[in-house]
Amino acid sequence: MTRLFCAGMCLFALAGCGGTGKPDALPSGGKVTFNKTTPPVGALVVFHPVDPTFEKRVGGKPFAKVKDDGTFALTTYTEGDGAPEGEYGVTIDWRLPAKENKTGFSLTEGSSGPAKLNPKYGNPQQPFTKVTVKKGDPNQFSFNVD
Repeated sequence: MTRLFCAGMCLFALAGCGGTGKPDALPSGGKVTFNKTTPPVGALVVFHPVDPTFEKRVGGKPFAKVKDDGTFALTTYTEGDGAPEGEYGVTIDWRLPAKENKTGFSLTEGSSGPAKLNPKYGNPQQPFTKVTVKKGDPNQFSFNVD
């Protein structure tokens, strides 16, 4: 009887360890255009949770890089999984690629050159727009930047 009780307690304890306590990510993304014509390929789109405690609970901010066709798919926990339900301020940062050194190798992969967008799009303290990711909605957002 004691063994059965211990086995039951172990299963109960293991069942409680399965969840992460983090909210599920909902498929979300969209499209970005530069001057209503060109996709800003490689631009970084970040969704900043309006509630700072929510960001701690999630463990970060949903983000994405703009693809060749201007679309983006947000990542929170795993690539392209989306964003948890909530309200977000949006920033977009598009920079020239970092300069390569004489060997043709860049120690700072990605974009650390000058910004190509108006600075108003990249200020996390004053995001240029707010959006809401909501369960049951398509959660596809379109942004035009200059």
